[in-house]
Amino acid sequence: MPSAVVVALVVGSAIAVQVAIVGRASRALHPLVISLALQASGLVVGLGWLLWSRTWPQLPQVVGQWWWLPLGIVGWIVVAALGFSAARLGTSATLAIVIGAQLTVGLILDHADGRFEIGAPQALGVTLLVVGGVMVSWR
Repeated sequence: MPSAVVVALVVGSAIAVQVAIVGRASRALHPLVISLALQASGLVVGLGWLLWSRTWPQLPQVVGQWWWLPLGIVGWIVVAALGFSAARLGTSATLAIVIGAQLTVGLILDHADGRFEIGAPQALGVTLLVVGGVMVSWR
């Protein structure tokens, strides 16, 4: 199995656990507060990694780009929105909806990027995932 697939599987599993934990915490605390705390811990860990790996010179290359700030804001909001939704819908329903939306938009972006044409197999794959998401979310 290629390492990128393994990394994707690990990240997907970690996201599911994170959504469950943030969802539970969001029942008592505001999701944006939880997300801010997670961002702060990520900053601390990231700064530690920068010190250890000595990759400080690369930081201005990112911060000098226009997109870094809006994507950071979106990341903060995404974690909060996942917690908000998971507290109300459950982890599996939240992830089913999010994954269906991600796959649909990802397919469109890959098509716009010229990676491939959207045909019947891709449309069927998205449809099956969305239908599966509805089935998982069914109460």
